[in-house]
Amino acid sequence: MTNVLPPDAERALGRIYRARFIVAGSAVALLAALLSALSLLPSYLALHADEETPSEQTERVASAKDQEDIRRTQAILTVFAPLVEATTTPSAALARALSLRPSGVIVDHISYTPGSLVLAGLSKSREGVGIYRKALAADPTFSSVVVPIGDLAGAQGGRFSMTLSGRF
Repeated sequence: MTNVLPPDAERALGRIYRARFIVAGSAVALLAALLSALSLLPSYLALHADEETPSEQTERVASAKDQEDIRRTQAILTVFAPLVEATTTPSAALARALSLRPSGVIVDHISYTPGSLVLAGLSKSREGVGIYRKALAADPTFSSVVVPIGDLAGAQGGRFSMTLSGRF
């Protein structure tokens, strides 16, 4: 068809098609922008829906249920405070106590309370209990090692108990 049209009409037709292309491209770009804004709208609303004024926050904290939750959490923290403040974990202190055990000494009962570890067992000789007590007393993990005098003397047929104290 361009062969039949004179050059002036051909240029005018090119301008018309270019204008149509620009208008169609602009409409597509505006539609894409609108769809992008609509797809971001739920995220924006979700982020800004929970904003509260300071007075609403104060009222929410002051409710009785929340106060009870705070008291319960503080009680739990009080129970777990010795474990958090300990310089050595109970399992590390126990592992250290068992690693210092000489041959011939068998530990068959362990009791733990915060700050105290009680070991009970059987020794083939009374010297084994004394060696074990000295090894534990020399270790910095334990602040004190208490063995009843009867256990050191071997009065119970090799049975012994030790109380270890420390920050665990």
